[in-house]
Amino acid sequence: MGRHRRGKTQGIHTVGDLIEALERYDSDLEVRFAVQPRMPMGHTVGPLAEYDEILWIGEAGSDGYVPDGAASRLGWR
Repeated sequence: MGRHRRGKTQGIHTVGDLIEALERYDSDLEVRFAVQPRMPMGHTVGPLAEYDEILWIGEAGSDGYVPDGAASRLGWR
């Protein structure tokens, strides 16, 4: 199965982009994924896997709702 390449949106698209974005933060900060902008939920970061020239970042479980302040900084509120 091939991968789909729609028009690139703003954000992080490569491992290099991710590393560059992370370099401005304290390395001891906890990491969470925030998903679903209309009802933001947090997820812990799980395993990483490379497949079909893409690095996949898995989730390791839901961590509850994203705080309003974090959703605002993500541009979701």
